[in-house]
Amino acid sequence: MSPEAVSVLSPALARGLAARLRDAAAAADRLADFSFLESEQAPPRAVAEGDEPGLAADFVLRALHTATESTNARILASVTEAPQTITSLVAATGLPRLAVVERAHELIQVGLVARDLQEDTVVATGAGAALITHVADLGADVAAWLRTRRPE
Repeated sequence: MSPEAVSVLSPALARGLAARLRDAAAAADRLADFSFLESEQAPPRAVAEGDEPGLAADFVLRALHTATESTNARILASVTEAPQTITSLVAATGLPRLAVVERAHELIQVGLVARDLQEDTVVATGAGAALITHVADLGADVAAWLRTRRPE
């Protein structure tokens, strides 16, 4: 698949996850520039040629795992339409504030939400919104399939 090729399943999700991986690799490379002594050889780049398929597969699975945990899924769904405050997410989940912040950070780590620290809000990224849309569409397809196969 060429770099210009985009997932037929969800182009916005594929682009969003790829952008998150690119950002993580760039940050790791910048950090590596500071993490060795001048007398030592610089560490290798974060993503070596040929690593992309394995890295992408691992990251997609991690993003799906994070997003599909039940409380994380509710948080992601609730921040898809508009930003929500951490306080409102605490009320919605019944979890302590720190637990909600940690869950938001799990979703941030895989590129599905962003957090505005000044406003104390969380909002879905394009990738997060695309994933929620995909899940809703898939659920609707499954429900329709079940309705058509219901015994009379």
